Amino acid sequence: MLSFLTALVLTVDGGAEITEFARPRDAFAAVLATNPQILGVGEYHELQGAPKVASAIRHFTVEALPILDGGASSLVVETWMLNGRCGTVEKKAAQAVEKTTKRPKETEDEVTTLMGRTFDLGLKNHTLLITCDDYATMVAPDGSLDAEQSLLLMKRKVEELAIAIREKEEGGLPGKMLILYGGALHNDLTPTDSDAPYTFGRSLQRETGGHYAELDLLVPEYVEKDEELLSTPWFGPALAAARKGKTVLIRPSPGVNVILFAATKPTRRPSK
Repeated sequence: MLSFLTALVLTVDGGAEITEFARPRDAFAAVLATNPQILGVGEYHELQGAPKVASAIRHFTVEALPILDGGASSLVVETWMLNGRCGTVEKKAAQAVEKTTKRPKETEDEVTTLMGRTFDLGLKNHTLLITCDDYATMVAPDGSLDAEQSLLLMKRKVEELAIAIREKEEGGLPGKMLILYGGALHNDLTPTDSDAPYTFGRSLQRETGGHYAELDLLVPEYVEKDEELLSTPWFGPALAAARKGKTVLIRPSPGVNVILFAATKPTRRPSK
C-alpha cells in the first residue's frame, strides 16, 4: 500500500493542504489517484548557474513515469523542432527565446530523455508545430522576444493540440490520461487576472467536465528565493519540510497540486 494513503495532512492558513512523503513517487501517486483525464504539468525551469541538482523534468521522468502503469496514452511537450525552413525569422526567434529563458543546454537533452521514456512506455509523443507566421509574432521589432505574444502563442498551441488529441480519442478517455508538460504558467487553474489570458487550465477543465488537474513541480534549490512563492502561506512550511528531506505535496485549492521535492543534501568535504 502506498504511503500517501496514511500520510498526515496539515492545513495551513488560507486552506492549503500540505502532505509530506518519504518518496517522490508516493506524492505523484497521490495526484494520479484523483484520476484526471488531462494532467497539466508545469515546472519551474532550471536556469543557467543554478545548483547542479536533479531538475523537475528529471524527477518526473525517473519517479513519475514508472508508476503510470498504462494509465496514460499521450504526452504533449511545450517545445518544437527547428528545421530552418523559415529562414531568418526562425533563427531570430530561436535566439530570442534562448537569450530570454537562459536555460542550460542540458535541458534539451532532458526533454529528449523524457520523450524517449514515454515512447518506451507506449505513449504517443507530440510537440508543437510552429509556422513561419508564428515565428514572426514571437520577435519584437528590436529583435528581442515579444514575451506577451510568445506566451499567447504557446497557450494557444498546447490547448489546440490537447483538444485535437481528445477528438481523435487518443487521450482523455476513461482510464487513459493525456499529459501536458511545460512551464508553470499555462497550466494554471487559478491564475491571477493578469496571467489568465496565457493559461489553458480553466478551458481544459471545462473541456473535460472537471477532470483536469494542475501539477506544478518545484525544485527547492531553484525556487527558495522566489518572491511570489514566498508570499504564499504554504511555501514556508513546505520548504522547511523539503530541507529535512521530505517530498511535499501541496493542494492550495481543488484541482491544484504542487510537488516540492526534497532538498539535495550538500556533499561534505573530507576532513583533513
